[in-house]
Amino acid sequence: MTDNTAIVFHGFLNLTNLEKLKLVEIMNDYFDNIPVRESIRAENEKRFEELRKDASKTTCKCCGQVVN
Repeated sequence: MTDNTAIVFHGFLNLTNLEKLKLVEIMNDYFDNIPVRESIRAENEKRFEELRKDASKTTCKCCGQVVN
């Protein structure tokens, strides 16, 4: 396992079971449905930027730090 993979997997394990299921569903869609891959990426980037704008409320599940 690479360092990046270990960090992300640590975050995955800190999610609730429902969040884990939703993430796996999204990842499966990403890998299985090439035509929608870019829309999934774009949607995630948009949501991530929204979270970064109000970083005081967002803690990274991977490392525990405030997202900035």
